[in-house]
Amino acid sequence: MPGPARRWARAGLRGGLAAVAAGACLLSHAATEATRAVVKAIEAKDCATAVKELNAAMASSSPDAWLLGGAMFEQGLCLKPNVERAARLYLRAAEAGRTGARSRLAGLYALPAAGPDKGAALWWAQQAALPMPAACAVPADARDDADRFAQALGAWPAARLDGCVYVAGVLSALDAEFAIHPDEAVKDGVSVDFQPAEGRAVVGFARLHQQGNEQRPQLGGGLRLQGYAYDPSPDQLRALQTEAGKAELAEQADVVAQQALARFPKPGGIDAGWRIRLRVDGPRLQ
Repeated sequence: MPGPARRWARAGLRGGLAAVAAGACLLSHAATEATRAVVKAIEAKDCATAVKELNAAMASSSPDAWLLGGAMFEQGLCLKPNVERAARLYLRAAEAGRTGARSRLAGLYALPAAGPDKGAALWWAQQAALPMPAACAVPADARDDADRFAQALGAWPAARLDGCVYVAGVLSALDAEFAIHPDEAVKDGVSVDFQPAEGRAVVGFARLHQQGNEQRPQLGGGLRLQGYAYDPSPDQLRALQTEAGKAELAEQADVVAQQALARFPKPGGIDAGWRIRLRVDGPRLQ
């Protein structure tokens, strides 16, 4: 990890961040070979075993364990909430190549309960390559220089800065859990339409709607399956299974999106023209 990135992380720690509100972590997504025993213990509400297994996994220098440990410290999950320790573990995971850790750092520093450290939040949002509005970009010569980055942000109006931090917080929550990509017209898959000025994120998915013997794609925000014959063909069964997977992913994405909107209060003065359309491909794998 470049020196400026570490400087931003340390700057946030020196700021004396307060404890953050508990957030959702999709543990089933987080489970890997290194963390499976930790997740299993958490799901069984056996915190003593979870902490024991976490310590063992982190002792083996597992980036996945650092990432999960950071989430547990951030959320107070089987551990006493400690934002500084969460940030340190996220930083270690980020330095080891876990791109989701960069999003978690952006979200951590964007939290109102954590300060916030607006500069660090936007620095890490940039490091995570979050699909931010064009107004939230800094000049190219400032993107890898912490001092120039801070100087660029200092010239922004307060409303622009606060709006960008808010967007970074909401997007970081989605990016930490899912593989997301900008997509203006999602034709097949799960979509998120985030409208920052309205504080709204609409999750939908392309589903098959049957009329007679015909199946055709239809974009809908509902999560229920509909329109299948009582005696479906093999092709219909495969389509049904695919649609069930989309519905489950859409439901999970909607939970994370709505919790993020509640976790990051919307500031005033956000440009009504900001609109971010995303495609959700599945759970984040690293």
